[in-house]
Amino acid sequence: MSQIQYHLVVPESSQPPYNNVNQSGGYQPQQSIDFNLSTPGRKLLKNSIRIEGKIVARRDLDATGPYQPAAHGNATSAIDYEDNIKLDNAIGAHAFFDSWSCETQSKGMLENLQNYPRFVSQHARATLGQDDFLNSKLVAECRGPTEMNGNYVLQPVVNSSFVTGATEQPIQRTIPSFSVKPMICFNRQAGGDYSFDKNGFIRISCILAANRHALFGGLSTANYVLQDVICRFVTIPDDGIAEPMLMRSYVNVVSSMQSTATTISARVPSSQVNSVSISFAKQSNLQSPEFSSTALESLPQWDSLEYLFANSLQNFITYRITDASDALTRGIESMDSAGHSMVSAKTLKANKGTIFGLDFAEYVDLSRQVFTINVVVNDASITSSPMDAFCYFNSLLQM
Repeated sequence: MSQIQYHLVVPESSQPPYNNVNQSGGYQPQQSIDFNLSTPGRKLLKNSIRIEGKIVARRDLDATGPYQPAAHGNATSAIDYEDNIKLDNAIGAHAFFDSWSCETQSKGMLENLQNYPRFVSQHARATLGQDDFLNSKLVAECRGPTEMNGNYVLQPVVNSSFVTGATEQPIQRTIPSFSVKPMICFNRQAGGDYSFDKNGFIRISCILAANRHALFGGLSTANYVLQDVICRFVTIPDDGIAEPMLMRSYVNVVSSMQSTATTISARVPSSQVNSVSISFAKQSNLQSPEFSSTALESLPQWDSLEYLFANSLQNFITYRITDASDALTRGIESMDSAGHSMVSAKTLKANKGTIFGLDFAEYVDLSRQVFTINVVVNDASITSSPMDAFCYFNSLLQM
C-alpha cells in the first residue's frame, strides 16, 4: 500500500461548468457546497486540505455580452483593468467563502466559522508583508502585494502566445483558477492524524459569499460564479495508534455600535478560549459594492476599551485600556496567542489595518459566563454612521 496518497473529492451536489451561451451553471453566491471525506484504512494527514476551482467574474454593466465573446471586439462581461473590480488582495480567493463548518461522524459539529474572510484578513494584514505575498502558495490563492493584484486575478488568462492577425482571439482565453488552504480546524491542527476507521467520515461545508462581499470597486457592480470546485487532501496508512489531536478554531460574535457608549455582551459556546481579536467596519461600507467588506477600519476617536470576564479561578478581571498603542499591542498579542506566527504591529500598519483585542494568558471557559466589552468613543458621527464590531474568540478544540 502506498504510504502517501493524494485524493480528490467533488461536491455532493455537483454543478455543471459555467455555460457561456446562456450564462448559467457553476456555483452561485450564497450557495452551499458540501464535501464528504472518507478513506477507510487510512489517516488524514493534518493540514493538507485544499479547495480548488475556477473563477468566472463578470461586470453587470455588460451583462448582455457573454463572458467569452465569439470574436475579438464583441461585447463581453469579463473583468478587465478599466473596471477596477477586484478581490481583496490580502485574502484572495478566500473572499468567495463566507462561512465554513466541519463535522465528523463520531463527534458531530466541530466548528462553525462565520465571517470567515474577515478572519483571514486579520491574519494576513498582521503577519504578511508585501514580499510575503509573492510566495507561490499565496499566489495560488489569488493573493498579491498590491491592491490591483485583486483585479488581475479575475481577468481571463491568455494561455497562448500565438495571435491570429494582430488581435487576441477569445479562444485563447482561459478562466482563472485558484487553490486555497482554508483556515479550518483540520488545517490548524497539531498532534496525531485523523483516523477515518476510528472517527468516521469528515463533512466540510461552506457557503459562498454575496457578490458585494467578495468583489468590490469600480463604477459598475459585479458578480461571480465558481466552477469545477473540488477538494484535495492527503492520507497516510492507519497505524492503529490513537494520538490526541489539537486544533485551533474561533467563534465569531458581531455587535452593532450606534452610540458613543456601547456595551458588547457575548456568550461564547466554548470552554477553551484564550484570546479575543476585534476589528471594525462601517455598516454602510459592508453593504456597498464600492468598498471592501474585509477592510480593518479604525475606530474613530475612541476614548476607552474595557474587558470584563472571569478567569479559571473565578476571579473577576477587568482590563481598561485608554492608550492607542496599548490597544494595538494587546490586539497583536491576541493574534499571537491564537497560533498566528510573525505577527507585527508594523506589518499591520503597513497593510492599513487596525486590530484590538486581549490575550487571556490562559484558557478560559466562556460557555457559562457573559464576556463584556465596553467601548467609549468621542465621535458623535457614529450615531449616524454606525459600525460593526467583529469579535473573534480564539479557541482550542480537542479530539
